Amino acid sequence: MKILQKIFSMAILATVVNAAFAAPMPSTIVVQDKAVVPIVKTQTIQTMQGEQPIRTTEATIFEVSNQGQDIVAREMISKDHEQHFSDKPLSTPVIKKGAVVVPTSKVEEKSTLKQAGSVIAETKQIDAKGIAFKKGQSPTQKELQLKQLKQAEQNKSMSHAVIQENGKITQDMILLKDND
Repeated sequence: MKILQKIFSMAILATVVNAAFAAPMPSTIVVQDKAVVPIVKTQTIQTMQGEQPIRTTEATIFEVSNQGQDIVAREMISKDHEQHFSDKPLSTPVIKKGAVVVPTSKVEEKSTLKQAGSVIAETKQIDAKGIAFKKGQSPTQKELQLKQLKQAEQNKSMSHAVIQENGKITQDMILLKDND
């Protein structure tokens, strides 16, 4: 009988400890309207004898949100092996309508790797799901999978994010960062 009481009390203690560390999810997340405005596009073509040409396209894009109060400039660079300049002009500005996202689940896992008392690496993994509601559109299922790795010795970090809408991957990004 005492063994059952000990097991039962340990199970209750484990449940209380886990509940104390669980952060509550917000009831809704509001995504504001924003305008995406391409500003500058520059293309260069590098050619070397015996090698494929490398076309580099650099673009600056403004993202305007909060009714013009917040402006973020994004630099985008892409490279390919085309040997001709693109005939495509800059895209026209696009207004992306905001939405309300209702989170349905979130699982966050953090781990730390230590050796001889010092931190070698830290990892963080987030799996989040929710339903996005936009005016005049049917609800969409959204899913975010984020993996982050930070290496203390090399002072570098890597993040990989995959965003899905209704089961289809809409964005797959890898970000390498040198924290020097």
